Amino acid sequence: MFARTLAIVAISSMAAGCASSKVTAFRDPAYANAQFSKLLVFGRGMDIEAATAVERELCKKLAPTPCTAGITVLPPTRPYTNDEVIARIAQSGADAVLVLSLLADNADSRYIGTYTNSETTGSSASSGSVNLYGNTAYWSGATTASSSTTSVSTPMYSYSREVRGALTLFESASGNVAWSGQIRTSGQGMFTVTDDEFIRSMTSRIAKDIRTARLVR
Repeated sequence: MFARTLAIVAISSMAAGCASSKVTAFRDPAYANAQFSKLLVFGRGMDIEAATAVERELCKKLAPTPCTAGITVLPPTRPYTNDEVIARIAQSGADAVLVLSLLADNADSRYIGTYTNSETTGSSASSGSVNLYGNTAYWSGATTASSSTTSVSTPMYSYSREVRGALTLFESASGNVAWSGQIRTSGQGMFTVTDDEFIRSMTSRIAKDIRTARLVR
């Protein structure tokens, strides 16, 4: 019973927890009192699926401030010239562009032991006869019994992951940097190191810090 409880605790520790994020960023003095009314968000250095998820989730977290996912303005169908990029950003109506660039993504898994669950089943059968001699009964026969044990072994691993990214908020009209820094997201546990969990953590932290800094209306 103790071994089973210990295994359950170990498995729970591998799966439990949540990713956490920290932003370290600085605001340019020239934009100390600036507040932007509409953002355009780009995810860079990651695959299309992740970039799309980051852009859309971040825009959702920045609501009610109007926000557009960059992939809808500059779809990854071809290369764009600088003039085309500037023109499309202007057409979007965004007065600021937020870029999240992936710098590093490190994941690790370590074997921590094997959990073995054993189950034993058995059966027995008796056959024979009873003979009466006067007031005494005599039984004669045989009893057979059998049992089998099934064991299932499951290897257990601990999982950890850390992602670092660069954050840059540009003013659309001038191209100047209004706010920049880095974000670090880390997590431990089988379900904590997924892309979805990391994206939720990162976008929540970024949106909160942007609002706290009063960079958006």
